[in-house]
Order: sequence, then C-alpha cells, then structure tokens
Amino acid sequence: MNASDRRRVGAISVLVALAACSSGATDPGATRAYTSLTFAVTGLRALDPATEGAYAAWVSDGGSFRRLAHFDYAPTVTLPLTPSVRDGAELWIAIQPPGDAGSMIPAQKLLRGVLRGGSADLTVIGALTQGTLTLRERPGQFTMFSPSDNALDGYPSHEESGIWLFNMRPELTDQKDMWVRLTQLDPGWTYEGWMVRDMGTANAIWLSYGKFTPDYTGAVNTRDNTGWGPYSGVLDFRTDGEEEFPGDDWISNPLNFPLPNGLTLPLNLRETDATGAFRWTHVITIEPAWNKEEAIGSERPFFVMPYRDPFGGGAPGAARTITFRSDGVPNARLTAQ
Repeated sequence: MNASDRRRVGAISVLVALAACSSGATDPGATRAYTSLTFAVTGLRALDPATEGAYAAWVSDGGSFRRLAHFDYAPTVTLPLTPSVRDGAELWIAIQPPGDAGSMIPAQKLLRGVLRGGSADLTVIGALTQGTLTLRERPGQFTMFSPSDNALDGYPSHEESGIWLFNMRPELTDQKDMWVRLTQLDPGWTYEGWMVRDMGTANAIWLSYGKFTPDYTGAVNTRDNTGWGPYSGVLDFRTDGEEEFPGDDWISNPLNFPLPNGLTLPLNLRETDATGAFRWTHVITIEPAWNKEEAIGSERPFFVMPYRDPFGGGAPGAARTITFRSDGVPNARLTAQ
C-alpha cells in the first residue's frame, strides 16, 4: 500500500468513527429511563365501577404487557413508574371490566401511543379499532322507516316511528350502494345505535335500537341484536322479518317492556318542542362488548360517541347523513419524566 492509499484509508476510518459518535446509539435520550408518566386526557369521564369498570394504564415492550396502575378519571393524571419505561415502549389506556383485578390487559383497549423523546399521542387507532384503521368520517345514511308493520299497513305507515341504517340515496354516499360502512373494531368493542330525546339535558331519554358489528369490509349488512325492536309490536321481534340492517321501530308494546316516563307509542321521531326545535337525535356509540346482552330498558350509553345527528323533519325517503364528530372520540397527550 503506497502513501496515498494509506492516507485514503485513514480518512475513511475517521469518517466512520465520527458517524458512529453522531448515531442514536450514543444519544443519552435513547436510553433514558422514565420514572413517571402524565396523561392529559380529552373525552373521558368518570366510570361507574359496578357497571363500567375502571381505567388502567399499561405498557408493552417486546410483545408483553405490564399493568402500570388503575386510576380514577381526572383531566390530568400522573402515575409513578416502578420499574421505569424507555422510549419505544407502547403505552395504553384500557377499560378494566367490573370485577376484573387486571392480571392481563383486557380486550377493551381504548387508547394507544408509542413513547418517543419523552412524549406520545394516544389515540383510538390500533386500540379500539383494528390495525391502523381510523374511524370513518362519511359512513353513509340513516332513514325514517317502519318495516315491522309495512306488510300489514302498507308504506308509508308509522314511518316516523322507526330508525334504520341503510343508504336511502346511495348516489349521495361514498360507497354508492345501500350499505352503511363503519370501521372494523377490535373484538372487545361493538357499535350501538340510539335515538335520544332532548339530548344534552338533565331529562334526556336514551332508547337503544341494538348492537351491531360490520363485516370484514366495514359493511353494516346484518341486523342488530334486537331485530325489529322490542317496541315494534312484533312478538318474535329478534328473528322476524328479512331486514338485513340495524334499526328499530317504536309502535306498540305487547310484551310490556319498561318504557321511560314521558313517552307514548307510537313515537314521533319528528317531534318538536314548544319553540319548534326538533327533540330527537340519532347517535351511534362504541360500547364494551360485555354490554351485548343488557336487559331491555336497562341500556345506558358509553362515552365514545363518534356519530351524532339531529333526526329532523325529513319525509319518508329523505336521506339523513351520518356525521362524524371528533369531540365524541377520546384521546390523550402523554409526557414522561
């Protein structure tokens, strides 16, 4: 090797050494151990421990989960850590079911984020939803319809007494067909539909029209768990009929299920108050899957409410658009010390 070659090799060696010194391998932040986490949360609320469980923070690193702590709701929550966590760890907020001591992370994973540089944004993506899916912003339409009595009374009959999820005007939707499409959820969660009278007031009445799950494409193409509905007037309401989409009619109550005070059947979902304002709101929530078999009349909404729309005064056949509301979806900002 001549002198010129030796100088070239020496220069390359110096460059390699400088590159190694500037790499993340020697960055003290890459190996920092954090001993506390602070969550600033949005869209959560206090839980009823008997019926809704408790919040729990978890960390996963290398595929195994470790519970950090249960915690009560507050806008800001700080948790000490023993042992510590490092950048690259996944942080989770989950809903621990009532009576579950929490030795394993529950199916109701709510928020997820990756700790980098001492902070993380926790969202429902990959926790509440499957994979990297986001909640759909334009899932389709809901309609005023009463299929349970149309066979006997013709159409229209008591159309103002029913709510159903299908695209009455598919040409106005992204999918261009009759099926509403919602994001596929992690198996720990399910969708539930509601009609709400006087939403946002102390006297609000929440009527569930059933729980349902989209198929692998996101299409909502099967009936919900209440079929035509307990107040449809149909005795075998769960199995009767051929409708392959979620919804309920509120026409009569031959099975004598409890009905909230102030309501009479058949309902008028286009009802207005003394000022002329419409009283009913259509809501789709995301619920823990353990709620699937709630007794009729005992249903109560969970706090994840991504879709909310006034029912309005549209006629039978009018297209009513399902609107995504980001303020109904929780998130959290995490900082580590």
